[in-house]
Amino acid sequence: MQIAHDEKHRIAQIISFFLSGEKIAHRCAARQAKLSNDPLTRRFLLTQSRQEKFHASVFQSAIMWLRPKGVHCPAQKQMQQYEDLLNSSIDNNDLLASTLGMQVIFEAMGDVALSHFNHGINKRNIGYSKIRQTILAQEDAHLEFGLNYTEANKTAAINSKYTEDYLTLINDIFISLDSYFEIFDEDSHLYHSEFQRNLPSWMQHETLNNYPNN
Repeated sequence: MQIAHDEKHRIAQIISFFLSGEKIAHRCAARQAKLSNDPLTRRFLLTQSRQEKFHASVFQSAIMWLRPKGVHCPAQKQMQQYEDLLNSSIDNNDLLASTLGMQVIFEAMGDVALSHFNHGINKRNIGYSKIRQTILAQEDAHLEFGLNYTEANKTAAINSKYTEDYLTLINDIFISLDSYFEIFDEDSHLYHSEFQRNLPSWMQHETLNNYPNN
């Protein structure tokens, strides 16, 4: 294990951010499943909800190991606002809009952050690589589902009233995370462009309005 004592607090804070995201995804996917009339879609969403709950338990255990007394979660205000927006779309019985927000935009952001975190952890030879790879693979599957689902409903997705608000909040979240990933000696500003590449091509022009410095 190669983790300095003074790094534990910052790494625990990053993990706390992931924990918050997994809890949001767990709750959202469970609610989405109730909106779907398609058995395969409903089954996928219920499976995702269970997987996100498992991810959350892993991250909670990691925080307890690093900082038993707990840590402050970065971007907590913005994350709560994002969940509120997701809940608004679900309350309106808009499965497509919630899928855009969760399985496309939120998962695209998480994929970038988790991948860089995983790379930074690998450099410290902390271990637990198998479970980290499992989480990454499952999150990739959630993103793939979202991309496929919205592509099949492309016209309605393009006209969704929620997209701009989702992207604005994700931008705020990235800004709040900028300083935290410096512990891995990386340029966190690159995360913005990587996030954009994770989005469907028809959505990418929207990100230019939210990431003017790209």
